Amino acid sequence: MASDREKMERTDLGELADVIASKSGLVPAAEAELARRQTVFQQDAAAAQERAATAQEMAAEAAKETARYTQASARYMRWSVIVLAASSVATALFSAWDHWR
Repeated sequence: MASDREKMERTDLGELADVIASKSGLVPAAEAELARRQTVFQQDAAAAQERAATAQEMAAEAAKETARYTQASARYMRWSVIVLAASSVATALFSAWDHWR
């Protein structure tokens, strides 16, 4: 046969509140079940917070890595613009020299 606490495990919160308010002999079992549920919910919330913290750490690392790649990309872009500008100047000089020769 199921204990009073096990019977309370199947009741919803409203029924638990009714039992506690009734001042019957089941009040200690209802209060124990309520405390058990609160503990379970708090454990679940703590686990969710740990998962969220881990996800935030991973996101921060990804942001750092993205910043490094963006910086490298900007460096390559700067050098390609410098090379393009030098090439354009050289082309203009050779064209001018060929024109006036």
